[in-house]
Amino acid sequence: MDKSTEIFLKITENRSRIMATIVAMVRDFNVSEDIFQETVLEVVKSSGNFDSTRDFAPWACAIARNVVRRHWRNQEKQPIAIEQDALNFLAEIAVENSEPGSWQDDQQALQLCLKKLPKPMQNLITLRYGYNCKGPELAEKASIKPGAIRTTLLRLRQKLRICIKSKRDQDFEYGVLE
Repeated sequence: MDKSTEIFLKITENRSRIMATIVAMVRDFNVSEDIFQETVLEVVKSSGNFDSTRDFAPWACAIARNVVRRHWRNQEKQPIAIEQDALNFLAEIAVENSEPGSWQDDQQALQLCLKKLPKPMQNLITLRYGYNCKGPELAEKASIKPGAIRTTLLRLRQKLRICIKSKRDQDFEYGVLE
């Protein structure tokens, strides 16, 4: 099998992961389809740089994230409320989960997991990712010591990741999200 056929097969096998990454960032399915096509072209162009001893999906999803960023620059429509670490968090979830349509399940699971957090932590997440508050301003509004913000957010993201995985496992076991 030649290299280009192999790359197209890998793209086909990982389409749902790549699309989940794009949709998580763009949040518009029609635009995501266009960006996916651009991503396919970029993946094929960059296939000489792919190390076949590594996993294909994270490499292709990194290219997809770059294509999305280029799209935003060209459109001058980068979302204000989503910061780089939030995008990376969503992209990690997308890459971990290969089931078609699973990003929708993850989005639903994230909403359920957010509701389980104590109100002050829900408020912190809303301030950070909804209103793009950072640093001392975030610490003051959330009533948390400035030095503890980064660690608290890291722990919250870890908790949410575990909760989403749990919901995903529950979904697999019972067939639906509760």
